[in-house]
Amino acid sequence: LIKGMMAAMRSVFFTLALLILIIYVFGIAFTQLCSDAQCGNMFSGVLASMHLLLLNGALMDSLIDVIEPLQKEGIFFLLVFYLFLLLAALTIMNMLIGVICEVVSAVAATERESMTLADVREKIQELMSQGDADGDNMISKAEFLDLLANKKAAAILHGVGVDVVSLVDFANYIF
Repeated sequence: LIKGMMAAMRSVFFTLALLILIIYVFGIAFTQLCSDAQCGNMFSGVLASMHLLLLNGALMDSLIDVIEPLQKEGIFFLLVFYLFLLLAALTIMNMLIGVICEVVSAVAATERESMTLADVREKIQELMSQGDADGDNMISKAEFLDLLANKKAAAILHGVGVDVVSLVDFANYIF
């Protein structure tokens, strides 16, 4: 999980940067739209507007506190806020979750593959130690065929996905 989170940092950074950009643009828009309206006290400046949009829009905390004053100002104000909700809360936040899930699952698959490879390597080394009769760390064709005749060795090879019967047939090509 930690490796997945570290791998996702770049994508998460750019997704959050996009969220901040959207909040900034809509913060400017609401500051300008509400400058002469009653909602001007909520959107008094760009930073105050960004803070309000982050908490009440992107994180969807107390939406009614923003929707009611905007609804009193007119449908246009409400539609602009709904557009912000659609972009920030639904699209960007779900994209952020999707990016994190995808990267974590990819890292998990890589870890699973490396564990399987380590297991196969260990089993092959065990076979090599059993099949190397003369102790030279090399297997001759005769040692290889003797190894394949061993039921335990055949079971180990079959366990890691090797077709032992076909391997016997290809012994002449291997050596």
